[in-house]
Amino acid sequence: MALNIPFVTDETPKTLLKMLNLEASQLSLPESQELMKGALGAYVVLQAGAQWFNKSLPVSIFYGVASAAVLYAATFYLLRFLKQEQKFVKTLSAMAIMGAAGALAYIVLHIIVGIALPPPLPTDRLARFLLFPIIVWLAFMYAFLLRHVSLRPIPAFVTSALYVLAIEVVLSAIKF
Repeated sequence: MALNIPFVTDETPKTLLKMLNLEASQLSLPESQELMKGALGAYVVLQAGAQWFNKSLPVSIFYGVASAAVLYAATFYLLRFLKQEQKFVKTLSAMAIMGAAGALAYIVLHIIVGIALPPPLPTDRLARFLLFPIIVWLAFMYAFLLRHVSLRPIPAFVTSALYVLAIEVVLSAIKF
């Protein structure tokens, strides 16, 4: 029995894989509010899960929701500034999906390092060290997506670096 999810067409998973390889842009995604909401939900859950290794559950949930709010607001105002509001749903969906993929990669990496190394070793510091390539990949992915919203390469990369700094550095440093 096949699942019938109305906001995921047959081309959506293929497009997402192409986006991971930087072969397709977010403009290939369907214009779907449901896809955007699902992507933001996955983003919140996976970002909170990635923080849960080091922080308490309420702080992790706060981080997931706050990072999604930053992603939503920054994308909304950036596209409004660029007068590209019609690309908002697709761009936010793609950025949330790629951010969720980065968080999932961190979770898997943390589990692998945590299982491979016994507890007396500094697994948390090693996992954070190995997180750096994921953060760099995320910055390049966001720059690639922003490039397709009519930003030139250097402003797209600077903007994506600001996204990553705001979410991965500033928000993750918040302590209760």
